[in-house]
Amino acid sequence: MVKILFFGDLVETLGMASEEIALPPDITDVERLLFLLSRRGEMWKKMLLGNPKLHITINKQFADKSAPVEDGDEIALVGFAVV
Repeated sequence: MVKILFFGDLVETLGMASEEIALPPDITDVERLLFLLSRRGEMWKKMLLGNPKLHITINKQFADKSAPVEDGDEIALVGFAVV
């Protein structure tokens, strides 16, 4: 399981502040996790993929999309709507 925290416009746009999900075996980095989440709908895709205003932390450390994710991680996504 990983814990995902949502901040900024993501909370209102996606309708949640946090969730815990089982990490599928093929999800090994942030980019793949974001792609998995983006499949939930158009707004998820818009806010998580290609959003220059999206910032990521893993276990309270800033990370980029190529950073590995592991079971037990806390991943925070801070995003703002692109106008």
